[in-house]
This record gives sequence, structure tokens and C-alpha cells, in this order.
Amino acid sequence: MRSASVRVVAALALCGSWSLTACAQSPLGPVTGEVSFHTRSADLGLGYTWGNGVLTYGGRTYPFSVKGASAAAVGYSSGDSVGKVYNLQRIEDFQGTFWALSGEATVGRGVSGVLMENDNGVRIRLDYTRSGARFAASPSRLTVRLLKPAKTLTDATHSAPAAH
Repeated sequence: MRSASVRVVAALALCGSWSLTACAQSPLGPVTGEVSFHTRSADLGLGYTWGNGVLTYGGRTYPFSVKGASAAAVGYSSGDSVGKVYNLQRIEDFQGTFWALSGEATVGRGVSGVLMENDNGVRIRLDYTRSGARFAASPSRLTVRLLKPAKTLTDATHSAPAAH
């Protein structure tokens, strides 16, 4: 009976996060950037998530790390996320702690979405593909840290050595 209750809660949280992300495009503010990253999550009641990614903002790319915790989750999964960043006015506002109410029910491979917001009002709407076996329905906290100085998008295309 208890496992059935956990599955129901996970399914409700998952549906709630999808409906939030599906209808939340307009009230999020202006799209100001994009993110992509790879994370792993390991959980046994309490969970831990870690990974790395790239923010594209103002014609530059900014590598970042992400780590955080969640409650009420069991299992392991890894996957890739892509998303839009909203309401980012200064690069300094991207760093910090993002909060989300998320749900995941991955067995083998799954697709989901989540909406996150930090204390600076920066919002991220993510779509992610996960693989593994993990069930989660909980508030999540992810801390984002910028890693290096930014590279312009043209720096990345011109950094290859010239052929002679």
C-alpha cells in the first residue's frame, strides 16, 4: 500500500511540473538565455544531484557546475537537460540556489520538465531526458556556480589552429 501511495504522489508531482512548464511561457518574463547540462542523481530517501553545463547569454558561453539535494526520492538516474532562461539581467544573477518542485518516474528512459527559480528572480524552464531507475516527488534545491570567464561565440569558432 505504501509503494502505491509513493507512485501516486510521484505521478501527481510529475503531472504538476509538466502543466506548470507547459503553460508558464508568458508569465516567466523575457527569454534572455539558454542552458544545457548533464546531471546525475542518486537517492535513498534524501537525494543528491551533481553535474556541469553551459549557459549561453549575451553572445557568450558560461560553463557552470550544478549540485543540490532533494527529499522523497529513491534510485539513480542521469541525463541531459536543455532549457530557456528567463529574466536574467546580469550574469551575476545566474549563480545561486534554484528551487523547484519536481517529479520523476524513470524506469529505463524517460522525458520530463521542470521550472526553477532563484532568489534573483532568474527562472529556468527545462526539458530533460533521463535514464536509470528513479522515483522522486519533492522540492529540489540546486546550487549553480559559474566556473570560468566567458567565451564569446566567435572565440569558440576561431580558436582552432590555422592549417598550413
